[in-house]
Amino acid sequence: MEIIGDNTCVTSLRPTYKAVQCRGEQHKYWLELQFVDENNTPVSGLNVRLEYHPLASAKDVEMWRKFGYDYNPTPPPNPPAGVTDGQGVVRFDDLYWIAVDVKTDAQPLADEMEKRPLGLRRNPNSQPVSNNLFRPETRDPKWRSDVQEKAEAAGYIHHYVTIGELCDRLPEIEGWTEPEPPKFHFPPGRSLKGTEIARDALELRHVIEICPFRAWVLPLHDTKEYDLANALNLGIMADLVYAAESNNPTIDYFFRQKCQDLSCLPQLAEYPNYFHTLAVDVPFRERYRPPLYLNTGEGTMGEGDTRLFTVECASHVLVAWCGTDSLLNVLTDLSFAPKRCLPELAGAGSVHGGFLDAYQLAKRKFGDKLSGVQESLAKGSKKLFVCGHSLGGALALLYAAEMKASQPVLYTYGMPRTFTRSAIASLGGITHYRHVNDNDTITQIPPDADLDNVFYEKWGPLGDKLGFDWSLTTAAGLGVAVRDLTFQSTGLAEKRDPYWHHGSTVIFFRAQQCAMRAASPYQKSLVDGQAYTRHFVASKLYVVPSLNEECLQSTGEHQAAFIQCLNPASLAKTFPQNTNPALNGIGTDPRSHSMAHRYLPYIHNQVLELADPARDMNRKEMRALFREEVEKDAAYSNPDEVERNREFLALQDMLPVALRGIQAEETGKNALLRFAAVTEEEVELSQ
Repeated sequence: MEIIGDNTCVTSLRPTYKAVQCRGEQHKYWLELQFVDENNTPVSGLNVRLEYHPLASAKDVEMWRKFGYDYNPTPPPNPPAGVTDGQGVVRFDDLYWIAVDVKTDAQPLADEMEKRPLGLRRNPNSQPVSNNLFRPETRDPKWRSDVQEKAEAAGYIHHYVTIGELCDRLPEIEGWTEPEPPKFHFPPGRSLKGTEIARDALELRHVIEICPFRAWVLPLHDTKEYDLANALNLGIMADLVYAAESNNPTIDYFFRQKCQDLSCLPQLAEYPNYFHTLAVDVPFRERYRPPLYLNTGEGTMGEGDTRLFTVECASHVLVAWCGTDSLLNVLTDLSFAPKRCLPELAGAGSVHGGFLDAYQLAKRKFGDKLSGVQESLAKGSKKLFVCGHSLGGALALLYAAEMKASQPVLYTYGMPRTFTRSAIASLGGITHYRHVNDNDTITQIPPDADLDNVFYEKWGPLGDKLGFDWSLTTAAGLGVAVRDLTFQSTGLAEKRDPYWHHGSTVIFFRAQQCAMRAASPYQKSLVDGQAYTRHFVASKLYVVPSLNEECLQSTGEHQAAFIQCLNPASLAKTFPQNTNPALNGIGTDPRSHSMAHRYLPYIHNQVLELADPARDMNRKEMRALFREEVEKDAAYSNPDEVERNREFLALQDMLPVALRGIQAEETGKNALLRFAAVTEEEVELSQ
């Protein structure tokens, strides 16, 4: 190929073996670029540059050189930069017919896009390539964003990009110390190279939709009232802490990958369930910092099996404690000889000895790292949230007791009794909601008995054995009533300082209605000629007794959000303070204890029901049938049972108020809409 004159109009990468005359007037091209965010709001004031592609690749040049052609692939000088106007538009004229890369100044772009909120819908095609068979990314070629639909309808070409695909260099990212930039915002292989506009796409307008420079955080609310967003998100964290982090860094992956991947909501997949969090987008600088996972059993000097993780963002610090997950944990649960409370925990009373030992072990090994939480809280206005399931709930309560000056918000699930009555009296300042799934066995141990003053004072060393046997009796399925009868039979009815539960109870209760109905006309009774059968109908209800107190204290529009308030005296009889309500007779069921398969699906579905009230759900159908049967059979049923079920249904109807915190802001409303868009009803097991 012979080149005559300059090569600025050479547009073919394949030699045609003829001379190309480039002297004289050449046709020039134009290009319009419009920069918008995900809400189609223009991004003005951007300094935009175009960089021409080389006229040939190094491989092509080398190939031609072998044939004796010395081809210079250097492109012509780049056109002058432009600045986007109030509509986010910049126009370039007098362009050569060569592909260009679009770039902008990195720091102004990053700073501006941190301020822009995400659009409501997420782009699945923007997921980073995972290179992991067990965590594959999902693509949807048919998916279109709102911006893309409008752009294509107007005849424009659409591009969806992250800031890394426009930045001319790496911007300063506050607090970022990793060797590589954030993977989602700076896709490997595509970052800092610009967004390509093919030469065939010149003389057109291109709409460049920029993903905001944001991250996900959990919307946790600092409120003394029960909050369903807190219940779901802290419940997922109480389940996440069970991860075998040393073998598979699931916790680290959640906060450093999922909470930065804006293509989808962060979720915890635990087969067969997929628990989506409620998440809001914040500026990237307000993201979660890398979590700190602590395990007393790891390393050559490992001891015990106390596990937890801490993580913080700009608004809060989260501490999640792991529950019973090994034989060592089981022995900790059952070693409940009471020990006197340390002054930093409570001013009086006793605490479960096994839980105290496990907690002190964590403090002894990780005291310096746990002190980092206090330092973070002391620096500003961050709020402390604590959670745990089972043994983790007990450890979370011990930690909250020590941190009570910071006014922590504590949510526990399936938690055993931890403190005695005298200690509970000094822990009133802790906001604590304690979730109980029906007749969960673990919530009933240690027994509601005066172990400190009876077992251990009257029988001495034998008290340890009796206390251990009492736990096994409970775990075997015998409930509180059987144990109380045994106490009375041995003359141990007095309880001077028994183990008590702390916090406000939230119970997932399978309510049942029984009525007598006439049997088939072919079945006759020898007494009066008519045979009757018992008819049962049941439904699982989400019962939060404290909502009734909120109803009683509210006025005006606030009270209008509730149904008619219930009688406090009647409710207090059904839900006594500091213990479990006796709702299911004398039985207990260890199957009710699972966090992943019992607690979380129920909370997850309840949030979904309220986030999408129009959705058909099995749980709503069962509850409607139960409500109908309660009223229809009221005349033929036990009146106390009918009244109690009416109370439970009334409390269930109050639940929408528990989402008031997240609905107070636009970001929270968007979080509910995103949650409802991707979430399916999980399977709920009745027990």
